[in-house]
Amino acid sequence: MRIQIPGDYSEDNVTVTANALFVHFANDLSQFISTFMTSKFGVAWLQNLKVEDSNYRNFNPKDPAALLKDLAKYGGSKLRLALHSKIERGYLKEYLEDLDDLLGERNAWLHRQVQETQAELLDLVTTLLRVGKPLGLKIVDDCLAIQNSILNPINENSIGEPTVDLETSTQTEIKSENSPQVVEAIDVIEIQVQQGISKTNDAAPEAISILNIPEIAGLETSQIGDDVKERLLSHSYVLQLNGDIRDRASDELLMEVNPTSAQSLGTFLISRKPTGGRIRITEDGTLCAFFGEKWGYLAKVKAEDWFPTHLRNSSNNQ
Repeated sequence: MRIQIPGDYSEDNVTVTANALFVHFANDLSQFISTFMTSKFGVAWLQNLKVEDSNYRNFNPKDPAALLKDLAKYGGSKLRLALHSKIERGYLKEYLEDLDDLLGERNAWLHRQVQETQAELLDLVTTLLRVGKPLGLKIVDDCLAIQNSILNPINENSIGEPTVDLETSTQTEIKSENSPQVVEAIDVIEIQVQQGISKTNDAAPEAISILNIPEIAGLETSQIGDDVKERLLSHSYVLQLNGDIRDRASDELLMEVNPTSAQSLGTFLISRKPTGGRIRITEDGTLCAFFGEKWGYLAKVKAEDWFPTHLRNSSNNQ
């Protein structure tokens, strides 16, 4: 165990723990890549790469931001070859999206946009587990220990109990491409793409028309992608390709808890961000997504149209 489990999760301890996780993750991933590349191209692989490709001239593989940007966003990344040794081809895109999510989370922590809470730390741990497990990185043990210390505080009754792996119980893991689950998952994705978001449910209303957009969006003063500098609430969501919006912590869909607005809102959001992905929210109901290297404006939502209790009121969303 490389990270000291804090005696309490105060704001300062949460921040220190999160920063330590990012550092160890970058070291682990860098070591994984270096080991693979050395076996393929020799010990001078990085020096040679810096000479051959100007994009790597000043590259520091232990810099979390630089490493994540290269893998998640640079289509010509030479380092992705190492990922191919562990990630099945059918799941590489999903894995790269998880790396992009982690890049967004690092940005939010670095700029102090997150609330330093146990819930926020657990969300970070969940993301790290998704990227650490398929590669067998040491960060997995650190994350599980922190996760267990939050979910199962040490007391006389919990000593010796096994670690609860929230990631395993709530998230789909990377699987072998020959498994039935993978074949089924690929079929589902293809069907969703072909059918489009307007056919997610036979009983659902038709896709939102352009006339309804002003009512959903409200009076907007920001453009899509504009910087969002406000602090983010300790809630994190996934905008799925079919327009569903999932709460990462509870795994609930907005359609399940607020069906009245879920269909039109999901369709509206996916029209603005067709690739879907991670979205977050501020106290005033500003939904944001990670655009490039920043959290940017996506839309505004009213409390009554969102997950119950996630927004205090809609006074600022009118």
